[in-house]
Amino acid sequence: MIAGISAAYALLAAVYLLLFGYNDSWIGAIVKMLPILLLAAASARLMRGTWRRWMVVALLFSALGDWLLGMNGVVGNLFVAGLGSFLVAQLAYAQLFWRHRAPDRRRRWLAACYLPVAAGLAWLVLPVAGEMAAPVALYMLAITAMVTGAALADRPLLLLAGALAFAFSDATIAINKFVSPVPQAGLVIMLSYYLAQWLLWRGALREPKEISA
Repeated sequence: MIAGISAAYALLAAVYLLLFGYNDSWIGAIVKMLPILLLAAASARLMRGTWRRWMVVALLFSALGDWLLGMNGVVGNLFVAGLGSFLVAQLAYAQLFWRHRAPDRRRRWLAACYLPVAAGLAWLVLPVAGEMAAPVALYMLAITAMVTGAALADRPLLLLAGALAFAFSDATIAINKFVSPVPQAGLVIMLSYYLAQWLLWRGALREPKEISA
């Protein structure tokens, strides 16, 4: 089942990337969020307890953020609304991961290693973010909490890999928007984002024998 879901996810992501690219449109915005909705449905089916609840919440708000950012420019400026939706998703991920911390000191070192990266990105982006500095700073704090929580969580390191890929995708958005154009930014952002969400979902799953059928 997991392999089938993963294959369907990759196919839906490829359909968006190949057919709709990064042009704003109604149908493109809908197709953009379909891979994430698939993971939300799969989480509801395969996970249990708090992992099920908060993974579904995080993925649904991610899908909403995808739609809002996909509609940005089609029906007005929806960037802040999209950022807000992803902020909720990051907070849902963060509190879930922190709630399930592993009693492993090595994990703390992994979490600490991300802090200089987060500080460096803030130093680079916030001074040139203008009126967006406050919401961007808040979002940076949320994703830092998410990444460090993933480093500490009692799950495979796939979860941390997903968190880092998510942070990379968002950092590319911030640099491209506020600092300097990034070559092939749209492709880099969406590839790393879709990879991030799959890694987070796969890392959140326990071993197959522990997953409800």
